[in-house]
Amino acid sequence: MDENTNSINQKTGILLSRNTPLALVVGAAGFLGSHLVDVLLNKGLQVVGLDDLIKNKKANLEQASKNKNFHLLISSPAELDLDLTRLDYIYVIPQENWNLKEIFKYFKKHSSRFLLVSSVKLYDAKTSESLLWLKKMEGGLAGFAADNSLNARILRLGPVFGPRMDFTESDPIARLIYASLKGELQNETLVADFSARSLYVEDAIDLTVKSMLSGATALRIFDGVLPVPIKVAEIKQVLLDPVWYDQKGFTPQELPPWPTPNLQKTIQFLNWQPKTGLVAALRETLSFFKDKEIDEPAQLEQAKEDKKDVEWGSDKKEELEAFKQIEQLSEKKVPAKKPLKLPKINLPKNKIFLCLCLVLVFYALVWPAIRAGVGVLTFRIELSKASENLSKGDFEAGLKNVSQAKQAVLETKAIFSSLEPLKEVGFLKDQFKTGEELSNLGQVSADAAGAAVEGIKLLYQGLRAVTGEINDSPKEYFNSSRVELAKAYEDLAYAEAQINDEEFLQRVPRFLLPRISSLKERLGQYSGLVKRARAAAAILPEIVAMEGEKNYLILLQNNMELRPTGGFIGSFAVVNFQGGKLRTLKVNDVYVIDGQLSIHVEPPKEIKEDLGQVNWYLRDANWEPDFPTSAKQIEWFYTKETGDKVWGVITLDVSGMENLLSVLGPLDLPDYNETITQENLFERAVTHAEAGFFPGSQAKKSFLTALVNQTLNKIFFSSGQNWPGIVSSMGKSLEEKHMLIYLDDPKLFSFVVSENWAGAMPRPSSKKEALFQDFLSLNEANLGANKANYYLSRNYHLETVIGKDGEIRHRLKINYLNASPGDVWPAGKYKNRVRLYLPFGSKLIRALWGETDITHTVSNFADFGRSGYSFPLTLLPQEQKSLILDYEIAGKLEFKDNRSSYRIDIIKQPGTLKEPLEWKLVYPINYQLEGEQGVIGPQEQVISSDLSKDRSFEVQFSK
Repeated sequence: MDENTNSINQKTGILLSRNTPLALVVGAAGFLGSHLVDVLLNKGLQVVGLDDLIKNKKANLEQASKNKNFHLLISSPAELDLDLTRLDYIYVIPQENWNLKEIFKYFKKHSSRFLLVSSVKLYDAKTSESLLWLKKMEGGLAGFAADNSLNARILRLGPVFGPRMDFTESDPIARLIYASLKGELQNETLVADFSARSLYVEDAIDLTVKSMLSGATALRIFDGVLPVPIKVAEIKQVLLDPVWYDQKGFTPQELPPWPTPNLQKTIQFLNWQPKTGLVAALRETLSFFKDKEIDEPAQLEQAKEDKKDVEWGSDKKEELEAFKQIEQLSEKKVPAKKPLKLPKINLPKNKIFLCLCLVLVFYALVWPAIRAGVGVLTFRIELSKASENLSKGDFEAGLKNVSQAKQAVLETKAIFSSLEPLKEVGFLKDQFKTGEELSNLGQVSADAAGAAVEGIKLLYQGLRAVTGEINDSPKEYFNSSRVELAKAYEDLAYAEAQINDEEFLQRVPRFLLPRISSLKERLGQYSGLVKRARAAAAILPEIVAMEGEKNYLILLQNNMELRPTGGFIGSFAVVNFQGGKLRTLKVNDVYVIDGQLSIHVEPPKEIKEDLGQVNWYLRDANWEPDFPTSAKQIEWFYTKETGDKVWGVITLDVSGMENLLSVLGPLDLPDYNETITQENLFERAVTHAEAGFFPGSQAKKSFLTALVNQTLNKIFFSSGQNWPGIVSSMGKSLEEKHMLIYLDDPKLFSFVVSENWAGAMPRPSSKKEALFQDFLSLNEANLGANKANYYLSRNYHLETVIGKDGEIRHRLKINYLNASPGDVWPAGKYKNRVRLYLPFGSKLIRALWGETDITHTVSNFADFGRSGYSFPLTLLPQEQKSLILDYEIAGKLEFKDNRSSYRIDIIKQPGTLKEPLEWKLVYPINYQLEGEQGVIGPQEQVISSDLSKDRSFEVQFSK
């Protein structure tokens, strides 16, 4: 057996994996506990259930006992004796006589996340006296967590019902369900409550899991009750005739909200809402208890004795009185009004006939046109809403929007059909043809949108299956997604072909052209989504190893210490996929495995001289600006240091983490007593780096390692993730080179390269006639062993001068400012190794650093089909300097038929931010610039942009 994977608990004989998150559920055999166990197992967690079975039933765990990842310990919490290598989560559904001291010891030892399920009754001063033990338990947990800086929270639940319920709650729904099961519902008169706010068990457990797994929930109290109560009388009616309500639907009377102190905060903070309808919840509950023996609960006996002595709380009285007043108002008789007499109007018969004719003409021609216009407007609005809902991941709303758009198209078609007699006689023949083309275009567009939404929905369902959020195999989802997306692709191709047809556009009425343009833009958005989704549906089955097993290496590059492919490598994660499922996720510090390298590897000259390193390790392996080259080097180091193989490398820098946090929300880092948000990420990372730094220390790097661990665990192991939001944030990071991907599989990697996600240094392309292709890539490496890039700002000014004979010269000016407060770590001087890549054969004429000529310090090289220049720069704290590079390009601008084009590609370095870029083009008087771009002056053009991503500028000249 692999000792790194599994361990046998010597005290219990339980076999546990070290690489899979472990949850301890105290009270596992109870109503809530058993449902919680089932959900955690479905998420792929290991679960140890603890229960003394004095009040709870082992039968509740019948389903869980079939799962190899579940282990039941029959013991009281005070007698818990386990030897665990990890314990990630502790859930406690308490009983009155339980002592949690031993549980707290495990809580502290493993720094687990802890959740105590409590009761909303503690908000009621009268009721809480009987629950003093629970209040004391809450206080004990809060004090222990605060004293030891631990991660704990409390969830106060109201009454809960559903399968396995034990009817111990003094709750109106429980009494009604009991009466229904006993066949005594018609005679049930014991329920004196006007309304109920009990939760169905699935919704209660969903809230329980969210309270634990969501970010920034430590040291908080959450509430769980139905936000809007339901009348008890209506619940009884549903139970009396559930089949009718199941078929016809159930809409409860709207009652005033009846919140608890923390309910609204819970709903907003956790983005939680009950999802199960009342009819479905009652049906599932009754079905479970059918043919099962049920003991009469003690509360029901007590209710019979106290029937005459029921006392209403002041809040219930006020609520009931309010509804009585509403009913009384509705029953008041409204005085009868005298009939309104209209004055008689005498019209001549010929005018009456004329009016009737006008009405008929209006109904026959004008009214259909109005209805058609409304249909077109509805179609456009609903298609736009569908796109918005798709981007938010609300697929059901998106499909509903598409359905309404299709309905609008069908209504428009029906209008044209009603006017068929006019078409038959040749009246407005061309207009009818155009109308039919427009309605067909609308139909195809709506069909394409529907298939796109359905296909992307299935794709995200596949992702949920991969992460274990749902138990299904992702294969069927991916296959079905490909089918739907293929339909969408075909329909979009047809619609785009029609909408770009010049003859069709000429026939369209001018007032509709803006609408056609808007539809064209919307179709383009759908087309882009479908293109990427089709590619994802094709490559994901290979990436997640539907057949076999694959590991991928994820690296966090700290772009506050800039390196050629994005930043210094401080942390890494290894993700394992088997059979299409995410199996393990291990996060660690790069120094841990760098220490395992047993051979000497000679570092590149610059690392040896500038950084003073005599050995080369994985942490500095991203030295080549071409990421695929660096990724292969990284894979080599990882295999040498660990003995393991990976099938690809993915990098993410701190800015990419920032993008993810905008979707994931705040993250708790208990070890640092910090809540990290999108807004404070960089500042807190620098603060913690400074607080614990000394060369080789763990504190220097563990903050970002902990952040990576929390981020990846939240993405892959939290339920209800906003996958469209996550994918969108990753798309932004890929576009801006804060995330890079390298895959060993050539077929998969070719797609990555085609999307410009690989961070590859572009090679020279084949020459094209009358097109001059220029190139510029500037790459920096912070070799000062500090985080000076956090304090650094720069802007670029490139002036391109084209001579009268077509020769091309450039002046690149980069203004730097080092705002470091001093030369104290993590701030300090910016020790920068610059590498400049230009078209092959280019010549550097002069290099200035401030007022100093540094041309003599520049060394030249050739790589990736480019001419390169390398030199060091140093910028002191609070210093501002400019780098000026004058160079000329080999070759000249050539004309054919008195026309020529010039294009320059400016490559963004991974890890850099949105640096301002200004490009100024100066050309001779005998050249005429075609078109207008930027600001036009005498024989020059200026374009202001930025380097948030790669930029390309192209101009056309004529003579």
